[in-house]
Amino acid sequence: MPMPKQSPLPDHLRTGLSIVFVGINPGTRSAQLGHHYAGPSNRFWKLIYDANLVPEPLSYRDDGRLPEWGLGLTNLVSRSTASMDSLTPRDYAAGRLTLLQKIRRYRPQVVALLGITLYPTLFPLEPKQTGRKPGLQPATLYDSKIVLLPNPSGRNASYPYHAMLEAFRTLTPWAQNGLTSRS
Repeated sequence: MPMPKQSPLPDHLRTGLSIVFVGINPGTRSAQLGHHYAGPSNRFWKLIYDANLVPEPLSYRDDGRLPEWGLGLTNLVSRSTASMDSLTPRDYAAGRLTLLQKIRRYRPQVVALLGITLYPTLFPLEPKQTGRKPGLQPATLYDSKIVLLPNPSGRNASYPYHAMLEAFRTLTPWAQNGLTSRS
């Protein structure tokens, strides 16, 4: 029997956001629960707290609260899959156009790409560069700075947490509400 079709996860976007996090696409657990980064091994929620981007520990159930702190969430591809290997070139092309429209409409200060593989999808005309490093990139989208981050998915478990956290901390200068230090 085929699985029931999942509704796309809602974006958490509005004008005036400092940082919009862009995932590749929702995993099946996130789609089932209706919240971003709901996989039990996903490190996104711990990372944004440890990087001082939010003032309190959060879980996937709090994804709709992120705009309170100037943060937004969306995905390149809205279709959920068990892994990104199931995505097609058509998924990426359509997702790129939709994402560009969202960035143009909402104009965040920073677009934080959650996954090194997102960069060549969004900037296909740039020379292919192997070994692209996380952090602030030279490209922009509609005046939004681009910060490349490692994918926090548990499938990326070989990427050490401390290195992932260091990359997420590159977003701290754009954090709102004076979150630069916490006791």
